[in-house]
Order: sequence, then structure tokens, then C-alpha cells
Amino acid sequence: MKATMEYIPAYIPKGKYLYGIIRPESEQDLGPTCLPTGQRAGLSDRLVGLRRTRVYTIGFKNIAALVSDHPLTKIKPLRENLTSHHEVIKEAIQNFTIIPMAFGQMVRRAEEILQALEVNYPSIDQELDRLRNKVEMGLKILWDVDNIFEYFVNRDRELRDFRDRIFGRSRQPTQGEKIDLGRLFESKLSREREKHAGRVMRVLRNCTVDVKVIPPTHEKMVMNGAFLIEKGKEGLFEERVHRAAALFDGNFTFDYSGPWAPHNFIELKLAELGSVSSPQESQFKVL
Repeated sequence: MKATMEYIPAYIPKGKYLYGIIRPESEQDLGPTCLPTGQRAGLSDRLVGLRRTRVYTIGFKNIAALVSDHPLTKIKPLRENLTSHHEVIKEAIQNFTIIPMAFGQMVRRAEEILQALEVNYPSIDQELDRLRNKVEMGLKILWDVDNIFEYFVNRDRELRDFRDRIFGRSRQPTQGEKIDLGRLFESKLSREREKHAGRVMRVLRNCTVDVKVIPPTHEKMVMNGAFLIEKGKEGLFEERVHRAAALFDGNFTFDYSGPWAPHNFIELKLAELGSVSSPQESQFKVL
């Protein structure tokens, strides 16, 4: 079933919705201007953003904000909106270095964006230099087992003996004993994660520029990593992931993704740079 666009009254004035700050891989002068400069920046005429409106640029020197027109209302994180936001960024990394913006960032006038680009140009330019010709790849490794505790118990004698000792009696284990068992399991889990992550990192380190390890979100997650790599080396990264996966048995699954904009490697804090506010009175925020 086709999704329907959220209704917003036509009389509400329009602002500028921001997807990111870009710079072409080849040097171009993108401004200063407050006019749509999408064609000059190398954007496809078919590129559309939220509410299916055309995406264009507002440029200063060799950098530009990637924007589309949007009614000045609070933007809901609906699936259609989130998909449009991320699709624009995904398309942009094909031709640009990009500092991606967090979802929902909007200002009232193009002049506000132009002012922010001009005032903060040195910091933005430096960040774009650092990220030039780079993309992000993701890698998640999971234990592919039904019960992660039983999996560890069957493989670790110390954990198994402790479990059997407190549960193999006529009386129920105390709360303290259960807590001690949980702590022992968590320590074993952490140790195994570190060991397995180290094995993977040794295989991948020569094809990556930087790595961010993201804390696991559940017990079965061995590793959740973000890898900054040179654009064009996605195939090499994929080959190294397969090489690392070959070191593990069938109790593990490897899931890699990308290329993405370098969300996890942005060091620029735009919220601290300018005083440009959105209609919700928040400053620019990067992902």
C-alpha cells in the first residue's frame, strides 16, 4: 500500500530543510548565492527530498548546504520522511564529501544558511578536508545461537561448575548467588567480545582509516563497528570482512553495510558554531 503524504496546510510559509554540508570532489565555486545551484554543484534534477520537493544547494565559496523547501512546521520522524532524508544523503556521497545533518534541521531563510556557512567557513572547510574522499562502512557480528547463556555454559567449565553448584542443591540459590553468576557470565562475555573483536581488527586495520566501536545493544552482539575507509576501497573492505569471517565457526554471523556518509566520524560540532536556529529554536546538529 502506497504511503500517503502528511497533510500540511498550504498557507504555512516555507523554510529550508537541511540534509548536509557538501563539497564537490573536484574544486568548484558554489557561491556566494542564495539561489538554487543544484545543477552547478552536480546534483541530479531527479533528486527529491522531503515532501518530494527538489533538492538544491545554497553555496559559499567551495562549500554548500544541501537543502529543499519545506513548510515551517515540526517535522515528524515518519518512515517516509526518514527515508527521504537518508536517500538524499546516500545520493550525495556519490559525488561529494558531506557532513550529514541530523534529521529534522530547518531554518526560515536561505540567508541564515549563507551567513552560517560564511561565518564558520574555516571550521567547516577543515572538517571537509579531513573527510575528503572517505565513506563509512558498518560491520555487526552476532552469536548465532538460541541461548547465549547456555552456549557459554557449554564451553566454559568455570561458568558451568558455578551454575551447577548453586542450582544443583535441594534449596534454591540466593539472590546474591544469582547476581554472582550473572557477573561471572558478563565478565566471560566481555572477554570473548574483546578477543573476537581483536581478531577482526587485525584483518581489517590495513584497509581502514579510522574505526569506532559502538557499544553492543544486546547480549548476542559480539561487535558493532563503524569503519572509515577511502572511497573506492569498498570491495577491498568486503574481501577483508569475508577473510575475517572465515576465522569463525558457524556460531557467528557477519553483517556488513555501506557505503554511508561518515556519520560516526564527524568531529565538527555545528551546534556550537553558529547561532542559526530552526523553527523549533534548535541549532544545526550533525549526526
